Amino acid sequence: MAEKLVKYYAYVAEKKGLSGKIELAKLTLMPGPKAAIEPDSPENLAKFKAAVEKVTGEPAPKY
Repeated sequence: MAEKLVKYYAYVAEKKGLSGKIELAKLTLMPGPKAAIEPDSPENLAKFKAAVEKVTGEPAPKY
């Protein structure tokens, strides 16, 4: 399932806290609970990587 998407949420939470998670949800249009059940498809991963980089200002980790 969405193991990698959940890891991106955890990464953003560690770096930016709750406000970062909220921003990630807005940018991806996928709140945490939904991300946990969505597939780690190439499209979803690309969307999350771009959003993580925007929220943190750093390259997204490779999972």
